Amino acid sequence: MIARSGLGGRPPDSPRLAILGCGHYGGSGNREAGIREVSMAVSTVEQVAGTKQVPPQGRTIPSAVVWGVSLLGALAGWYYLGQVLAGPRAMLHMVDLGVYQIAADRVAHGVSVYDTPLRGSTRGVWEFVYTPFAAVLFVPLAAIHGTAFTWVGALGNFALLTGSAWAALSVLGYRRDRRTLVLGPAIAALLLVCEPVRETMAFGQVNLLLLLLVLIDMALPDSSRFKGVLTGIAAGIKLTPVFFVLYLLVTRRFRAARTAIGALVVTMVMGLAVLPKDSLTFWSGAFADPARVGVPENPQNESLRGMIARSVGSGAVSQLLWLAAAAAITAVCLLLARRLSATGRELPAVALCGLTSTVVSPYSWVHHWVWLAALLICLADLAIRRRSVVTVAGLLLAFLVASGGVFDLVGLHYGSVFDFPNRAPWSLVDHNAYIWLTLALFAAAAVWLYRFPLSRTNDQFDAPVPRNTVPVRLEKTPSAQ
Repeated sequence: MIARSGLGGRPPDSPRLAILGCGHYGGSGNREAGIREVSMAVSTVEQVAGTKQVPPQGRTIPSAVVWGVSLLGALAGWYYLGQVLAGPRAMLHMVDLGVYQIAADRVAHGVSVYDTPLRGSTRGVWEFVYTPFAAVLFVPLAAIHGTAFTWVGALGNFALLTGSAWAALSVLGYRRDRRTLVLGPAIAALLLVCEPVRETMAFGQVNLLLLLLVLIDMALPDSSRFKGVLTGIAAGIKLTPVFFVLYLLVTRRFRAARTAIGALVVTMVMGLAVLPKDSLTFWSGAFADPARVGVPENPQNESLRGMIARSVGSGAVSQLLWLAAAAAITAVCLLLARRLSATGRELPAVALCGLTSTVVSPYSWVHHWVWLAALLICLADLAIRRRSVVTVAGLLLAFLVASGGVFDLVGLHYGSVFDFPNRAPWSLVDHNAYIWLTLALFAAAAVWLYRFPLSRTNDQFDAPVPRNTVPVRLEKTPSAQ
């Protein structure tokens, strides 16, 4: 067996090789034969050492899974469509997309998007908090009005959700075939009962675009010179995806990290070229001004900073506590993500980073938590392949925490876990449920890595092969007795 290992951050073009099973040869004839065979083996070793990374064969999704998920997706889609028809103004009001449209109109008419709130005159309410590059991207929205505006927002976000499902399956190592093509819309329809997705659909938010860009980027092979571009563009729209640059660095994908930083700089230059005054305003301090978003203790701020502010106040002590806790959580996340990635568990690593970036962000609305969609795909894949009580229970727990609009089916009239009665001490748990779920995932990931330190290549019951690992088999060299 000749193995080329990519573990421990070893680059794919400098493999460590080992030849196992070489025998001993006796007599001059056998010795000459042995020399020839060893020479052939060394030649093969040299060929292997000179080759580039070869991606493993993609896994095929079982037909039973395709049929089952498609059926559940059809039911979930029908249920969601019924809710939309029953209350279109509540389900698809597109308030935030309308704010993007106002920003687009200001850009088209040369009016600053940062000097005053886009609606009203109250600081911290309806202020434009995205980059100048994002404002430029929103310009086409200025030309869409009426019913078409709602259709563009709804169908556009569903298309982004479908693309995110395809990208997640690709990161999981599944083959890009007809089964994957069918599963994309079905998974997207199932995710319409995930509360952050529902909120993003209702508000016409940009979060699914960021999710799609990062997932596609992470699905690219490490050898791709374009890996990092989409992450940089996502960060150029909204700064939160910068977290994935840290992820690329700790997983020793330095070229991709440099590419992401370069793409981000390009978006900054483009924004500066079109909106020079607004670019100076934003990058000189507006991006870090918490007053532009709102008070941290806002009940709808589902970030670590919001939880701490609601618990101990929003003074200097609270700020220091948040910074210290955020730094610690970030460090733990990156350590776990690095190990997950090194053992071939790329989607769990990426989902964990996405959730953590939302936890440590200064301000996170519910619709910012769309990374729960990637988590649910990951847990569903694990539950289907392992079929154990633990994996199924983990999927059900995550679904109950992330779900929205389904409690009515069991006689509980709550839109989501955040609508549960505000009763101490449980309010600290259910009103910060996404944060606690993320921290619970830290513990679950640590236990998983401890019990299964190396992923195996069993397509049905374990994770894909580790990143940059290419096994090459040779015929065993016979040894003379």
